[in-house]
Amino acid sequence: MFKTAMRSGLAALAILMGSVAVCAAAQEPETLKTAWLAEHEAFAAWYGKERGWDREAGFVLEMERYPSGRELIAGIGESKWSIGACGALPALAAVLESRLEIVGVGNDESYSTGIYARPDSPILDAVGHNPAFPEMAGSPETVKGKTILCPVGSSAFYTVAQWLRGLGLSVSDVVIRDVNPKTGLEAFARGEGDVIAFWAPFTHEAERLGCKPVVMSNQCGASQPILLVANQPFAAKRPERVAAFLKMYFRGIDALRTAPRETLIKDYQRFYREWTGRELSPEAAAWELDKHPVYTLDEQLAMFGPEGHLMEWLRNLAHFHGGDNRLKFVTDAYLKMAAQ
Repeated sequence: MFKTAMRSGLAALAILMGSVAVCAAAQEPETLKTAWLAEHEAFAAWYGKERGWDREAGFVLEMERYPSGRELIAGIGESKWSIGACGALPALAAVLESRLEIVGVGNDESYSTGIYARPDSPILDAVGHNPAFPEMAGSPETVKGKTILCPVGSSAFYTVAQWLRGLGLSVSDVVIRDVNPKTGLEAFARGEGDVIAFWAPFTHEAERLGCKPVVMSNQCGASQPILLVANQPFAAKRPERVAAFLKMYFRGIDALRTAPRETLIKDYQRFYREWTGRELSPEAAAWELDKHPVYTLDEQLAMFGPEGHLMEWLRNLAHFHGGDNRLKFVTDAYLKMAAQ
């Protein structure tokens, strides 16, 4: 009888433990898979996840890192992520194919994406060729035929094209060598190429090595918004989840605006170490924060509106990409949901 009672007790305990496990599983928020590059725009999401803001919003944020925008966008077809962030050019390629919706702006990289030359380059002496861009260096005579190290199809490539256009040239007037930023900077340091184009943190590294900016994107009409994008089928099925993510993300943006400076720099250093596996000095962290303007929810609602400038940026980029400029998958619907 004792053994029978014991077996009954153990069975009841097993059922109870199973019920507890089921309840715990039922209470666990669902995972939201997101895709990022090893760059500044991931900071607001990381910052919020560190503080548990994702769980407060009803989900568990999973952050996957990709080496490039092209590879990040390729993950859509394999349904590897639901929400992501990357440069406008790779994002627009997918938007124009109706695979993505543009739902927000991560930051503005126009101040941290640019073209650099060695300090003795004659290109740097030719400033003012185009009065419309008075800070832009270079002239047809100093640039034509030169070799430019640049990732083709990237935001840096768009900057190169706009720079050349401002000089009355085109990509056919120069030699474009397609390299990723890390490999390109190493090659440039060895003396290869005449100028190099890329984005942060490589622009800061170039300055640390003594290179000088020929032009930054904001100085040659090459707007560089980093876009928050949603997998279109996911967004259609789960609009409330997209809005919840945006609400959490904008809490991070608000913190970037209001947190004490020294604390924010330390947080950014830790983010950079954990997210990229590399160390960042306090000076470099401050540079990253200064060179990446961010926009609050209210500011982005205005940017997406009829009087906002986001659509003009995107039309120019879509035209460069060869799109039809309709951009029907640019929407402020999720921003409005997040604002409620």
